[in-house]
Amino acid sequence: MSNQLKHNSNSGKKPINKKKILIICGCVLAACGIAAVIIFFVLNSAVNAKLPKDDRIKADMQADKTITRVKVGKTAYDFKISEFEKTDYKAKPDAEKPESYEAWVTISRTSDTYGIKPVDYKVTYKLSDKKLVYKSSELIKGKITFTALAGADKKDAEKRVKKTYKKAVFKDQKTDLKKGVDKISFKVDDKEFTGTATAVYNFNNKKGWLFKKVDDKQVKFKKGVTHKENGLYTNSNVKNILFLGIDSDDGSGRSDCMMLISVDSNTGKIKQTSFMRDNWFNIPGYGENKLNAAYAFGGANLTKKTIEQTFGIKIDNYVAVDFSTFKAVINALGGVDVDITSDEAGYVNWQINKNGQASSVGTISTAGGVTHLNGQQTLWLCRDRGGNGFSGDDFTRTSRQRRVIQSLVNTYCTYTPVKVLATLNALKGNVKTDLTAADFKWFADRSPKFFTYKFSERCVPDDGEWQSGTGAGGAWIIDINDFEGLKTEIQKRIYEDIK
Repeated sequence: MSNQLKHNSNSGKKPINKKKILIICGCVLAACGIAAVIIFFVLNSAVNAKLPKDDRIKADMQADKTITRVKVGKTAYDFKISEFEKTDYKAKPDAEKPESYEAWVTISRTSDTYGIKPVDYKVTYKLSDKKLVYKSSELIKGKITFTALAGADKKDAEKRVKKTYKKAVFKDQKTDLKKGVDKISFKVDDKEFTGTATAVYNFNNKKGWLFKKVDDKQVKFKKGVTHKENGLYTNSNVKNILFLGIDSDDGSGRSDCMMLISVDSNTGKIKQTSFMRDNWFNIPGYGENKLNAAYAFGGANLTKKTIEQTFGIKIDNYVAVDFSTFKAVINALGGVDVDITSDEAGYVNWQINKNGQASSVGTISTAGGVTHLNGQQTLWLCRDRGGNGFSGDDFTRTSRQRRVIQSLVNTYCTYTPVKVLATLNALKGNVKTDLTAADFKWFADRSPKFFTYKFSERCVPDDGEWQSGTGAGGAWIIDINDFEGLKTEIQKRIYEDIK
């Protein structure tokens, strides 16, 4: 029974052949593999058929401004790919993103000014709508270095020169590529300056042409223009001479007379500026002290330097005389005619009699008016600051000194240049001065014109510009109220074209 049932249950079916099944599965897999290989090669061949050629890669990179527009310093330059070499190319399929393709190329570039040495880039293309599209290029080896093919940028040089010289015009450019030096010159000619200014550049293979400086040694201020040199105002048409009167007979001591005489041929004026001896100024190397102490510390040069640095004005020369040389100078000139008051005449006679000089020097009329004075009489007038019933102080004394100088000019304004030069040369041996023979000739040649100039005078400080003060050791000093304001006023008085 059981055998019968078993037989009936298998009726109508053939037994399963496992070996056959394995063979069939193998064939299917093999077919799929062959199909996959065929599809891969077909697709890859299709892509390879469309892979960009060298010319297209070069063109795509040339159109990429991140590669061909390079900033050198502050200027952007457009470069052309001058040399191109494809070194490798392969596809990189990505299952999640569209397939990307990379090429490794070596390029060098040139512009009108620079060359960029060969470097390696990775160029990336991506498949989009069955087309390869350029995406980017990336520097993968080496660094960008420049070579100089021409000189620096003229526009940059012009901009730098015009920061100082507004009307500069290009003159020439001298480029030494071997030494890496470029000099771009501009002609300067305006109201103040004349000459040549040169922008100098040095070449750097990583940064290109680097600006070094504007060389303006050949640019000069035009004659008659006020400008600063070493922090001091100066002008070729303004001659500043410091006259010093020393309170002794042997050239030592302090300078009780300090008068700056400014001969201004721009305006046709002679300006006398007296500096009070009790001004409390800084004396270079010695600290603060009375101005007249500068001569005792370092002579005429230190006095000159003190006034220069205090007021910011260039003093060209100095003339220093003591009591003896002052008298000798006036006598050598034959005396001087000065308009004096009866009080001043009385003071001169009082000093002459007091010092037993009446018989040798002589007294003068006490009536006042224009009076002819010899050397000793003129010296007493210049030293008059009152006392013993006579009026005056340090301020009126400086006024008298300025009046004597003006009288000297008025007295001898009829001299010919030849006679002026002879007189100056004769006086040179009696004074301490840094005026040269050429300076004396310069004054002699121009003396007829100078004698027509208008005179003006100024005291530093003047009334209302100071108050009494106390210096070191309790010394009485002059304390200027608004020094910076006074300094500016003096600068503009001497150099009238200061803005």
